Amino acid sequence: MMTTPMLAALLIVLVAVTTTITTNAIQVTITPVKDNTLVETLDPNTELNSGGASKGIFAGMRVDGKRLRAVMDFQVTREVPVGSTVVSAYLTVYNNKVKFPYKYNHTLHELFQSFGEGSSSSVGGKGSPATNFDATWIHSQYPLSTWTTPGGDFNSKAMSWIEVDFAQRYFTFPGLKNIVQKWVNDPSTDHGLLIIGKEDACTDTGCTGTARQFASKDDADFPDHWPTLTVNFNPPLAQYAACCTPDGGCRLESQDQCNIEGGVYNSGSTSCDQVTCSSECTSQQILSGNCVTGACCNGDSCVIVTETTCTDLGGEYKGDNGVCSSDTCALTLEPFVDQLPMPAIATPDQGRTGAAAKYTITMDQIRQKLHRDLPSTVLWGYNKMFPGPTLEVWKGDQIEVNWMNNLRDGQGKLRKTHYLHVDECLHGPNFSKQVPMTEPHIHGGKNPAPVDGHPDYEFPPGGSSTRTYPNQQRPGTIWYHDHGLGITRLNVYMGMAGLYLIRDEVETNLQLPSGKYEVPIVIMDRNVGRDGQLIYPYDWVGSYTGDFFIVNGKINPYVPVERASYRLRFLNGCGSRMLQLQTDDSMTFTLIGSEVGLRKNPLQLNEVFIAPGERVDVIVDFTNRAIADKITLKNIFPRSHNPNDPKIDENVLQFHVIESTVRAPYVVPSVLDSSVSQFSAKSSQPKRDFKLMEESSTCGGKKFTINNLGWDDITEFPVVGTREQWTFVNMDTIHIHPMHAHLATFTVLKRQPIVLDGNGGYTLDGSSSGPLPRELGYKDTVIVFPLEAVTVIMDFPSGFGGRFAYHCHVIEHEDHDMMRQFFLIQKNCNNNNICEEGEDCYSCPNDCELAATGSRCGNGLCEAGDGENCSNCPEDCAGTAETTCCGTGAIVFADFSVGTTNVGCADASCKVEGRFCRMLPQVPSCCGDTECLGEESPLTCPSDCKSPQTLSWLM
Repeated sequence: MMTTPMLAALLIVLVAVTTTITTNAIQVTITPVKDNTLVETLDPNTELNSGGASKGIFAGMRVDGKRLRAVMDFQVTREVPVGSTVVSAYLTVYNNKVKFPYKYNHTLHELFQSFGEGSSSSVGGKGSPATNFDATWIHSQYPLSTWTTPGGDFNSKAMSWIEVDFAQRYFTFPGLKNIVQKWVNDPSTDHGLLIIGKEDACTDTGCTGTARQFASKDDADFPDHWPTLTVNFNPPLAQYAACCTPDGGCRLESQDQCNIEGGVYNSGSTSCDQVTCSSECTSQQILSGNCVTGACCNGDSCVIVTETTCTDLGGEYKGDNGVCSSDTCALTLEPFVDQLPMPAIATPDQGRTGAAAKYTITMDQIRQKLHRDLPSTVLWGYNKMFPGPTLEVWKGDQIEVNWMNNLRDGQGKLRKTHYLHVDECLHGPNFSKQVPMTEPHIHGGKNPAPVDGHPDYEFPPGGSSTRTYPNQQRPGTIWYHDHGLGITRLNVYMGMAGLYLIRDEVETNLQLPSGKYEVPIVIMDRNVGRDGQLIYPYDWVGSYTGDFFIVNGKINPYVPVERASYRLRFLNGCGSRMLQLQTDDSMTFTLIGSEVGLRKNPLQLNEVFIAPGERVDVIVDFTNRAIADKITLKNIFPRSHNPNDPKIDENVLQFHVIESTVRAPYVVPSVLDSSVSQFSAKSSQPKRDFKLMEESSTCGGKKFTINNLGWDDITEFPVVGTREQWTFVNMDTIHIHPMHAHLATFTVLKRQPIVLDGNGGYTLDGSSSGPLPRELGYKDTVIVFPLEAVTVIMDFPSGFGGRFAYHCHVIEHEDHDMMRQFFLIQKNCNNNNICEEGEDCYSCPNDCELAATGSRCGNGLCEAGDGENCSNCPEDCAGTAETTCCGTGAIVFADFSVGTTNVGCADASCKVEGRFCRMLPQVPSCCGDTECLGEESPLTCPSDCKSPQTLSWLM
């Protein structure tokens, strides 16, 4: 909520209070009027964050060394009369979340200055840019008033302290009798409380994250977790009631004192919660009950005023007695006013759709209307559309696609910076910077490593890559999206995604609903402003959900349907959201397929549950519907990743039954594809465990990892044509991780709960269960719930080799840093000193070379971590031997070594426009892995380098 010092009196806050009369005293339990987090800033000119409307308040230190302090204001005399004798008082807080449950002291202090609360929302302790009247590290109320000392004006002597360790527990600060008595005696001194956690957590090697997240009064889902101040008191002898003070405030006091202050005495009231006080109204209006106020919105700002004043301010009055909250003035759009668009079918340059063909697909900056009532939105689309055009192919028919990065700014120039802000701390952007690198990935495709969508093959605006896709795989609903290293979330959020449908004779013979009765439903979520433009956090956050569902490019559309059976192909294209889709009339969905094609047998469901990256193929029947029926599809899964949070009710789309001839319902065969079966578990299959963890990080405060390793750490070397058992172990208590593997197909073997041992390990709990009924069949993405181990049997096909990615498909997690690679090893070796098809540097080291590095001079990237510098690779590395020489290693002049350079990428000259510099070593190139990398060439490694290298950073 927002307010100003002048309008603070206009703010009506409903304070939850319970009252208990004991033998000797009255007890009240008060929740805060406001609370917030002060987020330390190192540069107040560029970063002023706060967490006014967050569900949590934070105290302690982030891993980047920035301190967090929680503040809260109870305005005690709203519930404890002035002049009372306080018997006892204590503060209770609920610890929502910790990374490691070490015991840290937390001290409680008296604030000497009042603070404000705006609509900013704290994400993982980072906060978000302060809104008007928010409290920040610098400001008591941004931007009007500042603290005397950054970090808050408070009594350095703690009045109480506690040790905080485990999450999901209550903690109590005792001994607050004296401070509450001071406030009761003189309400003008009541400015609130401040909590300080462990702040001395930095050494020469870095800082330890010590922050604790306590529940805020803004967490509407769990009011029993809110901070509470419990006060036992003996009231004064004089009669008291709620006094509305001239500034619009309220406190309990005697009528004489209220009259002296010029207030309005509300006889008979025993709590300020029972009256309405406002400086908007005269005393006579308040006494007569004619003072009616409510929330007034002016853009995103909210104040409490009368309807007349709201009109004078040019605002929108939200109704009598309304309150300001983070959602009060949020943008609302009427649902079901736009018809669901059908993504266009891609038109080939040569050949025909559904057969062997050649395509050109460009990546363009476009404008497109997402809703009837919004201006057009700046998006990035494939072939100037969002979603991109659907590629329809026939099994076994090879297609060729020339992907062209044609992203241009508003002046028509090739973009040198992203439309959204790129967090350059993450791996990838730490050397590609703000440049919108792109890398198209066919999600679910079985394609060679160089064309699979490997993030290391990304290319900048002006670049292009021609790729051939064999389509030698089962039919199914696969899709394509961008896979830029460290910026996948940004590129996909901008709109870079589309469908890729593979068909074959087996599926065609089933005569499934087709043509206009086959409807793709690509679901994404976005936040947009009143100007229609996308809203996304400035820096990386662990997850992000939009307020609006966009389906096939429209917000909450409607779908005209005839009285017939339909085939619906669902894709969850959201960045973070899990979807649990139900209709308002409990429609039956007949599940016929998942990510990798048809199931063996159909399954009837009353809901569709899909994680990011998953696809679901269903049959629905409208034959018995009446004309003009409207069936609403809703999502009920909570916006968090926590399946234990309360269910929600969000519109996705609406089916409108139109006048039509009733068609015979489609009868789903009892056997869809008899060739489908679960892969068998065998003792000979290699077994690998992957711990999915949240770690502390200097980038963003945290990161998500697989076995605590990063992108360039390759430890998995499966062999082509084999199967392995991979167990994904979710060590998190909250987040769901949908795990996806490139190239490989798998079936789910078992699921089993785990128990954490407190030392970074776990034990299996109870007995395992088989796959969920809905996940029988072939898959490429599997949901791993919190505190669960899921084992899948990976099938690694023959005919492929090299490096492939596997990662969490919550793409915020993927970007930092829950994505790794496996290396698929070839089988053959004849030791003839020639690297031939079916051999590689691991299976046949005598024939195929494993290079010392994967760097290549002339690719436009100064690979300082591999010894490139301005002397030995001036094409890529900036500087001169006489000035600043970017890179590392020996500097050679006229064939003589004249010294060395350790500049690396640290100097600004190394990363000027058009220059890129990487400090981490590249993964060594391996002859025989099908990828022409490093110094490999048609002469040194003909098996890999059959075509010119495409890996280039040149702009």
